[in-house]
Amino acid sequence: MAGVYRSLGKPGCALLLGALAAGCSFNSSVAPAQIANAAGASLHASVALDELPTRELTTPKKPLIYWGYYMPSAIAIFSQKGTNPPEQGKITKGLSHPERLFVDKALNLYATNNAKNTITAYKYATTSPYLTISNGVNGPIGVTVDAAGTVYCANIGNSTVTEYPKGQTSPSLTIPMNGLLPEDLAIDASDNLYVSYSSNGAGGGVLEFPHGSTTGKNLGLEYGGGGSLQVDKAGNIIIVDDGLNQIDIYAPGQVVPSKRISVPAGTAFDLTLNQAETQLFVTVELGSATFIVQELDYPNGTSLKNKITAHDGQWEIAVSPDAVL
Repeated sequence: MAGVYRSLGKPGCALLLGALAAGCSFNSSVAPAQIANAAGASLHASVALDELPTRELTTPKKPLIYWGYYMPSAIAIFSQKGTNPPEQGKITKGLSHPERLFVDKALNLYATNNAKNTITAYKYATTSPYLTISNGVNGPIGVTVDAAGTVYCANIGNSTVTEYPKGQTSPSLTIPMNGLLPEDLAIDASDNLYVSYSSNGAGGGVLEFPHGSTTGKNLGLEYGGGGSLQVDKAGNIIIVDDGLNQIDIYAPGQVVPSKRISVPAGTAFDLTLNQAETQLFVTVELGSATFIVQELDYPNGTSLKNKITAHDGQWEIAVSPDAVL
């Protein structure tokens, strides 16, 4: 089953797994333009991919932006330097409708592939996966990796989060979400796991799980819907608020945002911090098949500025090096 997908052009409208949720009573930031029925059939919006360079990266390790195409399945690679930098290369092998991306402390890139129920991992400067995980993966959306190399996957297809020790392809722990629809994941400096979720008829929320536990605490955050999630070194939670189309930042222990950043240009989808936590990158759909990466000086910036513009279905983002705690 393909899972929950946000309708193009209407960020507040989502479809519940296996059925059309009439009226769209909850929000989802799960990537784009696929409607799944109970039999697993789907209707996809076609997006053309411009010609991209196919060479592998051979330069020394440098700050990169990975920007994913949901359809067709690809990840474009850019330098973090400058505005509208040229593409450095692309990844296509092993990808099938990538939903979320993550870069670990070793600079390995991870992608969840919703159409194949896999997670694929790529070494820096390579375009073929060195690791593929499928056991326990069901409608994968969010992915994160802790400092020890444990991989965490949000499975919207069966309402679980699965954990995989470094280099392993079988889960060591499965966290039941009890019908909630997990969307994105983050790890804090104490290895606590955070899960953003959507719930039919009840908006979204964030759960916090102590390391190794299957019992989570609902943080009671006040926001409009589940979305892309980050936790910085100070414990601030950063999340895309689908309901209000803004970025919400919550100080530790608070349920009301200490800061709200509007996204006036279009519909926000994904976000990520750089390693130094000085820049926050956000992907935005402008409409009419125009997609942009915007950036914000973190934590003091108050407005987004354009970084990269494209005209394909580019949604998910990761940067290398990432802010891995």
